[in-house]
Amino acid sequence: MKKIRIITPENIEIEYTLADLGSRVAAAAIDMIIKDLIVMVMVIGLLLSLYYNPSLWEEHYGWILGIAFIVYAIISYGYFMYAELKMNGRTPGKKFLKLRTIRNSGEPITFKHSALRNLFKITIDSYGIGIAFIFFNKEHKRIGDLVASTMVIMEDEKDMPITLESLQNSKEHYSYYITEEEDRLLREYFERKSTLEDYTKVREEMKSYFTEKFQNLGILEEWQEFINRI
Repeated sequence: MKKIRIITPENIEIEYTLADLGSRVAAAAIDMIIKDLIVMVMVIGLLLSLYYNPSLWEEHYGWILGIAFIVYAIISYGYFMYAELKMNGRTPGKKFLKLRTIRNSGEPITFKHSALRNLFKITIDSYGIGIAFIFFNKEHKRIGDLVASTMVIMEDEKDMPITLESLQNSKEHYSYYITEEEDRLLREYFERKSTLEDYTKVREEMKSYFTEKFQNLGILEEWQEFINRI
């Protein structure tokens, strides 16, 4: 397994295991099956409409097919983007194989990164070019990864970096419950924690502070994962 070391924006050096060709192809195959099942449901719906309302097809044959092709394109493109953004860099296939897409900096991918890499996924990379690039590229990247500045890693929770941005992205109402002063405190903590001699003590104090805060607000259970990731 090929390893790669990167420095996160919080100046933390993290070592990742890059996803190899076999695991990426297997994950893609799972996702293709799921996507095709979604498309199959759409096709069955069209066939049922043809069976029960043939006159509609006779009158609007061109429109129905045109809309169907548009919906198919949206599903083909949107499935991967939606999954990656909703599941923090994973798709069902990647989740099953314990893979994750991240930025070259180690941070979570954004809409822009997902849109770019998946545009190439359903076009150029889908014709075998992506497999060739993964095989020959030293960082196992396909063209979409090169363009979007992303990489696919084998996920190991103990190796995953916890960054301030990942914490912010993990909670939809981050800015509502976290004050500006607390945000500055978190930012300073992540910037300095790799150099703190009493890192464990500071970490426990931070967790204790936010546990008490969210417990008083009555939302501790909802924010427990956030606290655990500090």
